Amino acid sequence: MNYLFVENEKIIGAGQCPILNDNIQNIEVSDEIFNEFLDDKLKYTYQNSEITKNPEYEKLKEKEQILKQINEIEEKLSVLDLKRIRAVCEDEIRDEKTGETWLDFYNSQIYDLRIQLKYLEEKL
Repeated sequence: MNYLFVENEKIIGAGQCPILNDNIQNIEVSDEIFNEFLDDKLKYTYQNSEITKNPEYEKLKEKEQILKQINEIEEKLSVLDLKRIRAVCEDEIRDEKTGETWLDFYNSQIYDLRIQLKYLEEKL
């Protein structure tokens, strides 16, 4: 048997044995629902005392993807900030032909990432 566990009107997990806790409902579900829930926790919700497909699923998946992209950009910005500190200290030319310094190069990359970040944050 497969169960989804509900507490305070929210699905909190899944398992093949019921949880013996008065605060948690053990709702028996089909193999299909159980496996789909394990693959993607956003796919199902608890509404009107039953497990149903989440009507907000597409919105939640899009938001999850945006948050993932934001996190990746923030990680890149952190790395670039460290490189900028070094570029300030060393003050070396990156490209002799253009006179571009490493600091200019990193600032340009950061500028582009901040534009992407702002766009994604506005989508939330």
